[in-house]
Parts: sequence; C-alpha cells; structure tokens
Amino acid sequence: MKKLFLTAIATALLLCSSLLAKDYTLDKTHTDVSFKIKHLQISNVRGNFKDYDAVIDFDPQSKEFKRLEATIKVASVDTDNKTRDNHLQQDDFFKAKKFPDMTFVMKKYEKSGDDRGKMTGVLTIAGVSKEIVLDTEIGGVIKLDSMKEKIGFSLKGLIKRSEFNFAPSTKTITLGDEIWLDIEVEANEK
Repeated sequence: MKKLFLTAIATALLLCSSLLAKDYTLDKTHTDVSFKIKHLQISNVRGNFKDYDAVIDFDPQSKEFKRLEATIKVASVDTDNKTRDNHLQQDDFFKAKKFPDMTFVMKKYEKSGDDRGKMTGVLTIAGVSKEIVLDTEIGGVIKLDSMKEKIGFSLKGLIKRSEFNFAPSTKTITLGDEIWLDIEVEANEK
C-alpha cells in the first residue's frame, strides 16, 4: 500500500511539473544562430543563419526544457561573403533545393546545475540525422510590468561535418571537420 501511495505521489508531482511548463516564441531581434569552422587550418570562418523558428516549452520554476524543436532555412546562411553563401547552397554542401531546412528536435534535457544542463537531440542536415548534445546555460527569466515573461538561454556544441556527410569531397586541410555551434536565444511567453 505504501509503495502504491508513493507511486501516486510521484506521478502527481510529475504531472504538476509538466503543467508549470510554458510555451515561448522566439524574439528574433535578440536571437542569434551562429557557427564557426576552420579554414586552411589557420583561421576560423564564422557565419550565422537569418531565418529560423522554434517551438520552446520551458518550465521557469525548475529551469528545465520540456520541448525544443527548431527549423533553420539553409538559404539564409550568411558568412559575410555572397559568393561563398551561394556556393553553400549547392549539392556539394547543403543541397538546399532538395533539403531547404535543417532541423533539431530535443529528445531529453538533463540539468547539471541551477542554470546549466545538457540537451540531447537529433540534428538533421541535408537529409542526414545524428544525435548531438548541446551545453545549455539559462541566462534568466524576467517579467517586466508591461511585458510578457521572457527567457534567455545559450546552446553550444561541437559537431563533425564528416558525421553528417557534409561536403565530403572537401578535404579537412581546406575546411575543418569540426563545426562549433553557438546559439543565443531570447524568447517571449505566448
């Protein structure tokens, strides 16, 4: 009987935790989806994406993500060089005509501190899907008098282009295998 009672309490607490989660929409004027990759093994090329969206379900009390799904339009890549950006759309890189979107779907979130955690999810680039882990840092939660509640957080991680079969004919001496992801998000409660 005691075991049944404890199971019922645990289930009720889990349901209550899910009820505290809130949906948020991106504040795109304060969000940045960036990356960097080595060029010729001597310098980093940086870039970002200008067109993206996300579904965010976050519990501000426990500071835990319940859901995060993002879509990024690959045609919006910006490396501050139009010729390079156009080349990135071709079949030897993003294959943008066939795969116009990159996606990330969170599978789980594990807290590793009050404001930090690990987000595991599936990233899909040019039709290839792989599980990745992103380090998270919660910047904070705020509600000002005349505004809806806002959250801020960072996602950082490292992926290998070889694991996504991305630009396979480009040698790593020309373009590094490691791609660093650096995402800053501000979002508003719906």
